[in-house]
Amino acid sequence: MPIWRAMMEEPLVTKTLAVERVSVEAVAAPAAVITPEELADRVVPSDPRISPDGDRVAFVAAHVGKKGEHRERAIWIGQVGEPARPLTAGTANDHSPRWAPDGARLLFQSDRLKPGDDEERLFILPVGGGEAQPLGDIGGEMSQLEWSPDGRFVALLRRDPVPEAVTARKKERDDAVVVEEEPRYTRLWVIDVESGRGRCLTSGEREIRCFGWVPDGETLVAVSTDAAEYDAVLGAAELWQVPVTGGMPRRIARLRTTPSLPVVTETSAGPVVAMRADGHREQPSDSVWVVPLCGGEARNLLPELSGTVEELAPLPAVSGHVAARVIERTHGRIQAVDVMDGKVTPLTPLALAERGSVLHGISFSEDGCKVAAIWSDATTPEEVYLGGVQGSVEAVTTFGETFQGRLQPTEHVTWLSDDGVEIEGLLTYPIGYQPGHRYPLIVEVHGGPSWQWEDRVMLDWHDWAQMLAGRGYAVLMPNPRGSTGYGHAFQQLLQDDVGGGESRDLVAGALAMVERGIADRDRLGIAGWSWGGYLTAWTITQTDIFAAAVMGAGLSNMISDHGQGDIPSANLLYYPGQPYDHTDSYWRSSPIRYAAAVRTPTLIVHGDEDARVHPAQGMEFFRALKTRGVPVRFVRYPREKHGFEERAHQIDLMNRILDWFGQYLRG
Repeated sequence: MPIWRAMMEEPLVTKTLAVERVSVEAVAAPAAVITPEELADRVVPSDPRISPDGDRVAFVAAHVGKKGEHRERAIWIGQVGEPARPLTAGTANDHSPRWAPDGARLLFQSDRLKPGDDEERLFILPVGGGEAQPLGDIGGEMSQLEWSPDGRFVALLRRDPVPEAVTARKKERDDAVVVEEEPRYTRLWVIDVESGRGRCLTSGEREIRCFGWVPDGETLVAVSTDAAEYDAVLGAAELWQVPVTGGMPRRIARLRTTPSLPVVTETSAGPVVAMRADGHREQPSDSVWVVPLCGGEARNLLPELSGTVEELAPLPAVSGHVAARVIERTHGRIQAVDVMDGKVTPLTPLALAERGSVLHGISFSEDGCKVAAIWSDATTPEEVYLGGVQGSVEAVTTFGETFQGRLQPTEHVTWLSDDGVEIEGLLTYPIGYQPGHRYPLIVEVHGGPSWQWEDRVMLDWHDWAQMLAGRGYAVLMPNPRGSTGYGHAFQQLLQDDVGGGESRDLVAGALAMVERGIADRDRLGIAGWSWGGYLTAWTITQTDIFAAAVMGAGLSNMISDHGQGDIPSANLLYYPGQPYDHTDSYWRSSPIRYAAAVRTPTLIVHGDEDARVHPAQGMEFFRALKTRGVPVRFVRYPREKHGFEERAHQIDLMNRILDWFGQYLRG
């Protein structure tokens, strides 16, 4: 029995975290400044999976930036007391390692037969030595690999292949696309491990979004939407029980919003399905929702949770419970959740609970006593940790050691916005900081808007705090109203007030740092990506306190964006309805409406293939500012989507950001 089981007699009482302070008398300069090239070439681990016996952990390691035509990732293995080592060469896109229940084999997914091709295959690798062998002949666009509890099957999601007729027409350049009328659905498949034969378990006009095994291994639960487009995940869904041997799925429940990460656990009242989900506008924070496997109404198990649930995972050997990664304010922690009464018990290893955040990817040994996870704090790059639940833990990787002693300290700060709302943020101090001296300060705004800055390292093309701090800037990363990690009521402050209170929170934070004597009032900058790009554009239409801005993949016209992006339904979380019925609300919060008021020099950057925020959004703002004579530059990156992958583009982006702020804030 896990050592923490006895703790479940007392529920966890969540409390507001105290503001953390760092003793910053002076910050010494590192031996060498951190370059954009270092950040693009940094190796970062992901997807840790603990072995059934708890002695080893398999994970994926890859460079942040893609160097060539295709992505290269490797499967690694680590254990306490020995250096982690690669199991695969890393010359192909090897990913998604999954231990067989016997602990002797690893399943993984790869394009190694045709590197760079969408035709990926499954492979099984003997951990004790030997070559990886293909599992069956199923290939294509696959995801979410999971062994059955008894090891007889592997379940996965597979997208329907492109019809041969479409491929033939494309070769003849007769390839017109009828928008949203020729969907390719994602199906639930199982593969018999012994024979390699695959079977598709779902059919019809039904998109399978996620699934989980029922403990008996005879059936699975699956979440479906009627439409295949990504936007459908923001609407209603259905939960099904699907027989492994074939037959008609049984509907368990109809759900108002589409959940993810279903986990089935046994209870005294029968099996229960736990899912990560939200309650739309009424309960916008992601929580643990449960429904009996036999059917019924789904309910929010943690309606008063002051944080947000980011991940669910099975908790072996402990019936009636699931594991959850919960972010409360700026910290990510692991909790055990009783699916019957909602009691919460902390599971984070003690050394990782004191500061920082447990990041995406948690898994437990077969007896539930050991856990593997990735952890980071503001001055510690991501590493894989392995150890006991609520006990000791050790890092099994050293990918971040080259940055040791080169990262600047970060302080947790709070301030009151103009209407008395308390806002929290992270302040990273500039290199060589001296009390009493004022520094240029950049407000970096997170995306989402339903997201948050965590106490983790900010060290890549998207998170610029350490790169900027190493060049003499103070960096403030606010969690304005609407951010996750602070409960339902805080997220709801954004509803029907898009841009308004959020922007004032950012301005109040910058001025609070001026009042503290850290920031120079005449050298303030603002920047952000996605919704952070939107808030950057919006804020410089409302105030002239910022001397420079960077708008990354941001929105400028909320009406046209609704028709251009791939998640228009997200707007229904924040606006009273569709723009066609509430045009004034969307137009009132559009930066382009107030572009004539902008005086701030602005760098606009965007990926050419961004489906989330169309590059036309950047073009609209660029054209407006250029017409008005505001210093502006618009840089587009071919092939890049909402997130940048290519190494050269990441480096170019970071250099342009440094040059832009250097030009306008270093005087």
